[in-house]
Amino acid sequence: MTNDVSEALIARYIALESIQAMEELATISDLAIDTRALPFLKRRLVEEEERQALLAARGYMRMSEKSAQLMNALRPLIVALEEEYHGTAG
Repeated sequence: MTNDVSEALIARYIALESIQAMEELATISDLAIDTRALPFLKRRLVEEEERQALLAARGYMRMSEKSAQLMNALRPLIVALEEEYHGTAG
């Protein structure tokens, strides 16, 4: 795990993500969430945005809320990793 990215952001994301997605992420990044995971995390955000919209439209409010929580965990994690990648992390 990278020291530059807040462990709290990573823990929040992991707590909300599915087991299948976590297995893929572990394979991609050798069990570390760092800049190598950015394409995967961005893809997951898009997938979850689409899923959340469908769930809300169908009235599955609790599932939609969990999906929104996942998106809210992914966004700051992606920003932090992009800043690290571009060397702009504070």
